[in-house]
Amino acid sequence: MPPNRIVALFAPFVALAAGVAATWLTDHVSGLDVSAGQLEAVFIAALTAVLAPAAQWLHGSQKLARFEAELERAALDADTRAAELAGEQDLIEGEDDYGEYEDEPDDPAADYADALDEPEPAPAGA
Repeated sequence: MPPNRIVALFAPFVALAAGVAATWLTDHVSGLDVSAGQLEAVFIAALTAVLAPAAQWLHGSQKLARFEAELERAALDADTRAAELAGEQDLIEGEDDYGEYEDEPDDPAADYADALDEPEPAPAGA
């Protein structure tokens, strides 16, 4: 699973846990007399402290993915253009080479004459 999906999936749960932990610690461990409104502010501050960096990281991750896609598209376009130019150059250089094919044998049956003269192999165990 890509890291951006992991962050998108778990960031809300981690932020909620951070808010709950900060509220509990403020209420029970600090020894201060804190009102409900102040506990709510502590919860929101902890939530924001976790969600803001996660959102910023996701935004940067999306920008990086878009940049990489643009680079890949530019490389593909460059490869395509280079192939087109190479193909055009081959066509220009080879315009006069459209004569008779030199690879064709004069007599196709001559290639098989030796194979036809060999005896049939005997089956194993006969």
